[in-house]
Amino acid sequence: MSDAPADGDGGVQGPADVTLVTVTYDAGPLVLECLDSVATQQLHGRRLEVVVVDNASSDGTADLVASRHPWVRLVRSSTNLGFAGGNNLALRRLRSRYVILLNNDATAEPDFVDRLVSAMDAAPETVAAMAATVLLTERFRAADADERTAVEGPDGRWVADELGGVELVNSTGNEVRTDGFGIDRGWLADSAQHHPPRDVFGFSGAAAILRTSALREVGLFDERYFMYYEDTDLSWRLRLAGYRIEHCADAVVHHRHAASSGEGSELFRFHDARNRLLTVSKDATAQLALRVVGRFLLTTASIAVRRSQPAPLVRTRLRAFASYLRLLPSTLRERRRIGRAARVGRGAVEQLLVPPSRTPAGGYRS
Repeated sequence: MSDAPADGDGGVQGPADVTLVTVTYDAGPLVLECLDSVATQQLHGRRLEVVVVDNASSDGTADLVASRHPWVRLVRSSTNLGFAGGNNLALRRLRSRYVILLNNDATAEPDFVDRLVSAMDAAPETVAAMAATVLLTERFRAADADERTAVEGPDGRWVADELGGVELVNSTGNEVRTDGFGIDRGWLADSAQHHPPRDVFGFSGAAAILRTSALREVGLFDERYFMYYEDTDLSWRLRLAGYRIEHCADAVVHHRHAASSGEGSELFRFHDARNRLLTVSKDATAQLALRVVGRFLLTTASIAVRRSQPAPLVRTRLRAFASYLRLLPSTLRERRRIGRAARVGRGAVEQLLVPPSRTPAGGYRS
């Protein structure tokens, strides 16, 4: 491993060609592994600035980064601002044409940055972002019929196996379903068989490149979200502004899915539920927003009355809805502002939504 990116470092003179941002919180080993992969990027003369935002970690992550990777620009936040606010600390200071977002629990293949920048250079200005190919770090094998720990994807049933030879997809961009749920395109598909269209509704914040000029026009992440759906919301706003989003298939990272936030945790469930409601209320047609909010209330009431789910889950849904109501007035003001600036109608953007699938969209760990 080298001590800095091959053709650039965190102290580049003058504006970088591209800035790479990763946000971390109490995840020292993860972010060090991530930065190790960034340090070996083959940049072919491009200037890369790397920014690590430490969200007030208590485990010494910031000091570890400063010691092991002194070439990065380290931004120490005094409080935990989440994924949205942490990224914004870096995004507000951008001087480069492009910015790459990379999760702290992901590692990039050596040509990851070069592939993304080359693809954006070749794309028209109307392409505001490109999603990378995000593969699950774990390897898998085909499951036997009686294996209860198997997960089901569009190409079959799988079991995590470190000796397995199959790589499954985490994401090739974000999609939004017609019921308002945001999903990872290609989730749990066999990567060898997944060849999606280049155009995709949105980018995944796990690994993507964005055009700085587009961000200046539509704004940054909504910091009220803290985490989850902030990438879907920003993608939706880019679409309403007339931009397109594509998938760069050859830019690949390997992701330890939910390693830093806890898959299925109360933290996840709260922000996932609340932020989905905020996103449709801000970005969707009134008809879709009302359907999604109404269905959320009916589902919550149903599982409470039938006791079909544990009581803590019901309480989390109620907390999420109460928080949504507190944020609704400011969300509706933002909705009006977005509508006035939009170049594309909300109904036209919703033509890009996909129907719900029978393939599970949840976790894969037992």
